Amino acid sequence: MADSEDLLEGVPEMPEGKIPIQAPPNQAEAAGIGNVLAMVIPMMGSMGVMVFMAISQATSGDGQSKNPTMMMMAGGMVFAMVAMVGFNVYRQVSQHRQKVKTLRGEYLSYLAETRQTVRNVADRQRAFVNWALPAPEALVAIADQGERVWEREPGIEMLNARVGVSEQGLSMELIAPDLPPMATPDIVCLSAMTRFIETHRNLDSVAFGIPLEDYSHIELAGRHEDASGVARLIMTHLATFVSPNYLRIAVLCSPERLAEWDWVKWLPHAGSTVESDAVGPARMVVTEVADLLDLLGPDIVDRPGFSPRDDLTPWPHVLLVCDGAELPATTQLGSPEGAVGVTVINLHDKWGALTSPSTVRLLIHPAVKGENRGALEVNLFSHQAIVGEWEHVGQAQAESIARRLTPFAAEDKSKDTDAPVGRSDVKRTVDLMELLHLGDIRDFDPEKAWVRREGRNRLRVPFGVTPEGIPVLIDIKEAAQQGMGPHGLLIGATGSGKSEVLRTLVLALALTHSPEQLNLVLVDFKGGATFAGMSSLPHVSAMISNLESELSLVDRMQDALKGEMVRRQEVLRDAGNYANVTDYEADRIAGKHNFPPMPALFLILDEFSELLTAKPEFADLFVAIGRLGRSLSIHLLLASQRLETSRMKGLESHLSYRVGLKTFSASESREVLGVPDAYELPSLPGSGYLMPGTDELIRFRASYVAAPPPPRTVSSTQAATAGTPDRQIKVLPFTLAPVLTRDEPDNAPASTGQAMVLPEDAQWADMTEMDIAVAKMAGKGMPAHQVWLPPLEEPDTFDQLMPDLAPVEGLGFVSMQWRERGTLVFPMGTKDLPLEQRRDVLTFDLSGAAGNFAVVGGPLTGKSMVLRTFVMSLSLIYTPQEVQFYIIDLGGGTFASFVDAPHVAGVATRDTHEILTRMIAEIRGIIEDRERYFRDNKIDSIETYRRGRAEGRYDDGYGDVFLVIDNWASLKADFDDLDMTIGMMLSRALTFGVHLVTSTSRWSDFRMQVADMLGSKLELKIGDFRDSEIDRNIQKQIPNARPGRGVEVTKHHVLIGLPRADGEPDPTTVTEGIGRTLEMIRAALPAGPGPKLRLLPTRITADEIAQLPGALAPAEGPAPALMLGVEESRLGPYRLDPNVEQHLYLFGDSKSGKTTFLRSLAKEIMARNTPEQAKIVSVDLRRASLGLVPPEYSAGYLTRIEDVASDIRELAEFLKMRLPGDDVTAEQLTTRSWWKGPEVWILVDDYDLVVTSEGNPLMPLQPLLSQAGDVGLHLVITRRMGGVSRALYERILQSLIDLGTTGILLSGNPDEGQVIGRVKPVRAEPGRAIVVSRDAGVFRAQLAYSDPVR
Repeated sequence: MADSEDLLEGVPEMPEGKIPIQAPPNQAEAAGIGNVLAMVIPMMGSMGVMVFMAISQATSGDGQSKNPTMMMMAGGMVFAMVAMVGFNVYRQVSQHRQKVKTLRGEYLSYLAETRQTVRNVADRQRAFVNWALPAPEALVAIADQGERVWEREPGIEMLNARVGVSEQGLSMELIAPDLPPMATPDIVCLSAMTRFIETHRNLDSVAFGIPLEDYSHIELAGRHEDASGVARLIMTHLATFVSPNYLRIAVLCSPERLAEWDWVKWLPHAGSTVESDAVGPARMVVTEVADLLDLLGPDIVDRPGFSPRDDLTPWPHVLLVCDGAELPATTQLGSPEGAVGVTVINLHDKWGALTSPSTVRLLIHPAVKGENRGALEVNLFSHQAIVGEWEHVGQAQAESIARRLTPFAAEDKSKDTDAPVGRSDVKRTVDLMELLHLGDIRDFDPEKAWVRREGRNRLRVPFGVTPEGIPVLIDIKEAAQQGMGPHGLLIGATGSGKSEVLRTLVLALALTHSPEQLNLVLVDFKGGATFAGMSSLPHVSAMISNLESELSLVDRMQDALKGEMVRRQEVLRDAGNYANVTDYEADRIAGKHNFPPMPALFLILDEFSELLTAKPEFADLFVAIGRLGRSLSIHLLLASQRLETSRMKGLESHLSYRVGLKTFSASESREVLGVPDAYELPSLPGSGYLMPGTDELIRFRASYVAAPPPPRTVSSTQAATAGTPDRQIKVLPFTLAPVLTRDEPDNAPASTGQAMVLPEDAQWADMTEMDIAVAKMAGKGMPAHQVWLPPLEEPDTFDQLMPDLAPVEGLGFVSMQWRERGTLVFPMGTKDLPLEQRRDVLTFDLSGAAGNFAVVGGPLTGKSMVLRTFVMSLSLIYTPQEVQFYIIDLGGGTFASFVDAPHVAGVATRDTHEILTRMIAEIRGIIEDRERYFRDNKIDSIETYRRGRAEGRYDDGYGDVFLVIDNWASLKADFDDLDMTIGMMLSRALTFGVHLVTSTSRWSDFRMQVADMLGSKLELKIGDFRDSEIDRNIQKQIPNARPGRGVEVTKHHVLIGLPRADGEPDPTTVTEGIGRTLEMIRAALPAGPGPKLRLLPTRITADEIAQLPGALAPAEGPAPALMLGVEESRLGPYRLDPNVEQHLYLFGDSKSGKTTFLRSLAKEIMARNTPEQAKIVSVDLRRASLGLVPPEYSAGYLTRIEDVASDIRELAEFLKMRLPGDDVTAEQLTTRSWWKGPEVWILVDDYDLVVTSEGNPLMPLQPLLSQAGDVGLHLVITRRMGGVSRALYERILQSLIDLGTTGILLSGNPDEGQVIGRVKPVRAEPGRAIVVSRDAGVFRAQLAYSDPVR
C-alpha cells in the first residue's frame, strides 16, 4: 500500500539488466610424489656420503669398531633425514588443504555478496510490481487517499488488471558462466553456484495481471463465488487507476444476480454517456441486452471487429461483465470475434476448448479451506498455461472502493464542437475551469481551492484536451515521482498559440497550487506580452520582461537564478543537511524543523533561443538548473519559435518532456519531437503534441484563458449556490433503476447547461478569464520569495538612506545610526546584489587606507552628482567642526549651491585661480601644522587624534579635511603641475586626516603616484569599457543614459543617491533639494559653521603685517628680518632674512606693483635699521620713488645711465675693500667683524631700462654677488614681464639665478611661458605675487603696500 511518504520518496523502478555469475575456481592441485622425490633423493645422496665417511672413520680396516661416537653421529644423521622428509611431506599436504579451503571460502563469500545483491533486486522488483499492481487489500486505501486515483495515461499496460500471484523470473537475469570443456572446477563451488542460480532465478508470489487491450474475451471458469470475486478484482483495480475518459464498465446479468452487482452503480465508469436521469448518467448495470445497447450508445455498439489496441483504437475502452446472461451472437459485441476496444468478461461454471486467439481463460480452482487463495491456471490459445494463485475482492470491499471513487466523477463538456467525447474533432477545446473542476471563475475562492496537493496530484494539471475530448495533463515532477519533468521544452512558430499555452499552464498551476507549494519565475526575452497582467499573482517570484532591449538585465537575471539555487542549498544545509526539497518539506510538515516552506520554483522562459543568441553563456546556467533542479525543486520550461541545438551545450539531455505546436518546417518538428507531425498541424492556435518523456505523442488543443469567461451556467454555479434559500437541496434515491422526479412547471429546475447571470457578475465585465483569476488570487496566501528585485531605476534620497535623520542636541541635523557605525563610514546610494536576492546600502569607509576616493565616468554620467552626494552624506553625519570640505569645481559650477554650506570651507572654480591655489596652500599648511601638532602633543596617528578630539583633549581647529576636485583632467590640463603638487601632498595626507575626493573621465588621467593612493573607487559608465579597472564585463553591462548607475570595487552594480533629504527623488530639482537640506542642517547647528577658507588680502600694509603671528620672530644673523607681505599657506608674514637671502629679483607687468614693492621694501629697511646700519642706493630712471629715501639713509639716487655706471663702479670698488683678507680669522668670518659699516641695498626699478645695448652698468657688481653676505651687499631688481624670457640670459640675472636667489612674479601674461623654473606668470591683482624660493618652494603672497611719495 502506498502512502504519502512513499510518494514523496518516489515511484519504485523496475531493475533491469543482467547479473553475471563468476565461474567457480579450478580444483587445487595436490603436490605429487615427484615433488617429494625431488627433495628426498638429493638429501639421501648427500646424507649417504656423510654416513659413509662417518662409518669409515668409526671402523678400522679389519671391520672392528674403532670410534663409537662416529657411529652414533651417523645414526643421528639418518634419523634427522627421515624426520625432515616426513615434515616436508606433512607441510605440503597441509598447504594443499589450506589452499582448497581458501578457494572455497572466497567463492562462497562472493556468492554471499551476490545473494545480497539479488535480494535487493528482488525487493525492488516486488516493490515495483506491488506499486503497479497493488494487492486487493490496498485498493480501498488508494481510493480513499486519492493521490494515485486514475493515474494511468494511455500507454503500455494501461489496462493491465491484477488477477493473482505466480512464480516469475528475476527481472535481472542471472548469467551462468561458460565453463570450458576441459575445465575442472571445484566440486563444492560448482555445486554452490548451481544451487544459487536455481534458487534465485525465480521469485514466488509475485503479482501478475491480464492486459485487457490484448483480449476481446476473458472467461472466468470456476465456482460462481470465486469467479465473481476475481471479476470484482479486475473491475475495481482498473476503476481505481484508469479514468472514466479511458474506461467504461457495464454489467449484463440475470435478474436473480442483479443484487450482487448493485455496488457497480457507485463507479464513475458505470455511467452512460448517452442516457441520464434525475441523479445523473444512467447506470450501466442491466438485465436486458436492449437496455445495455441503448446505454452504451452507437459509438460503442457499432465498433468494428476486435484487434489489439493501437494508436487508432478509439477511446474509451469498454469492460463488459456478463454474469448469467449472454450477448446475442448477432451483435458485434456478442460475436466470437468481439469488438475493437471492448473486452467481455464471461463467468462460467462449465467450459470447453479455446477457439479464439483473442480469448483468455482463467481456471479458478477452489481454495483450500481456511485460505483466501486458490490455484489459478491462465489458458491461452497458443501459449503454455500460466500457473499461479488467484485473488479476489468481496462485495463489501468492492462497494467501499466504488463509493470512494464517486467524488472523482466529473462531467466532461466540450466547447466549439458538436462531437461527443470519444469522437475525434481537432477543433475541440474545453474551458480551463471545467478541466480543473473549479466551477465558474467568478465564484473562485483561492482560500478554499488551494488545498495542499501531495503525491501524484502535486504539480500535475490539465491544460487542454485531445481531439477526442480526453483531458491532457502536464506533470512537471521528476520521473521518480511519476512526473514528466522536471524540465521541458515548448516550440511553436508565430501564430501557433505559444504564448497562450504558456499563460494557460501558468494559470492552471496557480489555480490549483498555493504559493506555499509553487512559485513562478516568468521571463519574456522579447517585450512582455506573454505574461502581461500576471505580476500580481502571489506565486510570482520574478516577472522579467523586455530583456532584449537591455541585455545587462540578462546577466542580472543569471545572478538572481544562481542566487536562488545557492539560497535553497543553504537552507537545506542549515535545516539538517537535507539531500533534496522533498525530504525537507516532508519533515517540515511533520514538524521536525521550523524552517519556512520551500515551494517548487517553476521557471518559464519565453524566446530562450534569442536569449542564447544574445548571451550564449546563459546556457551554462540552464545546464546547472537541469543538473540540480531535481534536488532543489527548480523546474524549467523553455519556449521559443525554433530550436537551435547548436547553442544548447548539452541542455537538451535535461529536457525530459517536450511540447510541439505548429512549427515553421518539418525539420524543426523532427528536431523537437522526432517526427514531422507538428509541421502538419492545422492552423488552430493552441494545437500541438505533448511528448511526456517517451516516444508517445499526445495530440491536444490548449484551453484559451485570454478571453472573457464563458457564460455562467447552472451546473457551474450549483456548488456555490447549493443550499441557499432560492435553491433548496433535494435528496433523491440512487439506484440502478432510472430515477424520475416530477416538478411543477413553474418550479422546474433549469437545465444544467442553461446560461444565467448573477448581480455580482457586473464587476467582472470586460475582463478576461485570466484577469479575473489574477484579481481573485492577488494578495492571497503566503507571498512568494522574491528572486528578482526590480532594476535600479529610482535613486534614493538621504531621508531613505538615513531614516533616523533628525536634529540631535549638541550635534545638529545628523543620523545617529550612521555615526555609531564607525568613523567616516557613510552611505552613497544603493548596491544591487542579485546573487543574494537583495539590495544593500552602498557604503564607503574612509577611516583607513581607503581614505581617498575617486569616481570615473564619461560625460553626463553623474560624476558631479556623486561628489555632491559624497559631501552631503558626510554633512548629514558629522558636524562642521568634525569634517571640512575644500571644493575645486571644474565641472561646470555644480557646487554653486554648496558655497555657503556649513561644512564647506570654500569653493574654487576655473575662473577663481587665486582661490584655487590658496586652497591648495591652505591644505598644505594644515598638513604641516598638524604634523607639528602631532609631534608636540605626542599623537601617534590620526585615529588617536580623532578619539582625543571627540573626548575634548585635542583640537587644532580642523577635523577630517576633504579636498574635493571635480574634473581632475581639467585640473591637470589647465593648471600646470598642480596635480603633481597635490600628488606630493597625498603621500602623507591620510596620516594627518586629509583626504582627496576627485572625479575624472578615465583612470589614465591620474598619474601613477596619485592612482596608487586612491583606495576607494567608483566607476560610472565610461566611454570604453576596456578602460575599466574594476571589471570590464560588468562595466559593459552598465546601461547608457542612466546617470548615477555604476559599479563599485566589489563588482556590484550601484545607483548613487541624490544629495537631498526632502524625500523628492526627482534629479531635475536637486538644486532646490540641496538648498532645503542645507537649510535644515544650518538651522540645527550647535556650534556654528566650520572654518572657512581664508584668502590673501588684496591690500595690506607693513603695519598690518607686523601684527600677524610670527612677525617678530628673530632673524638668523645680525641684520633684522624684513616684512615683505603675507604668504598664502598660513596667511602669516612673508619675511626676508638678509642674513640668508641677500638678493631679490621681481618681474611684473605695468601697474602690477613693482615700484610699490620697492617703496615698501625701502620703508621696511629704514624702519628696521638705523642710518648707520643700512644705506640705500636707488636706481630709478623714471623717478617713481623720488623723495622716498631721506638723505641719512640714501647712498645715492641715480636717474641717469651715466650716473649709474660711475656710481656703481665706485661702489663696487668700495665693497671690494670689505672682502676678507688673508689675516681674517674663522671667528671674524662667523661674526663678520673684520669690517664696520652699513649694509648696502641697491634697489633697481625698471631693470629693462637700465640694461641697454651699450651694456649693463651693474656689471661691476657681478663678481661681488656670490660674496654679498661677506661685504654687506643686497641687490633687488624689478623688471617688466615683457621679453623676460630673453632677459633671463642677461649676465646679472643669470648670476642671481645661479645663486638660487628668490624670484617673485607679479601679474603677467601666461603666454610668456615658464619664467622662473617651471612657473608661468598669471593675471593677478596688483601686489599679488608668486614667490619662487629654493628653500620654501613656490607659494603665493600679497606684497606689502605703501602709499606713493606724491
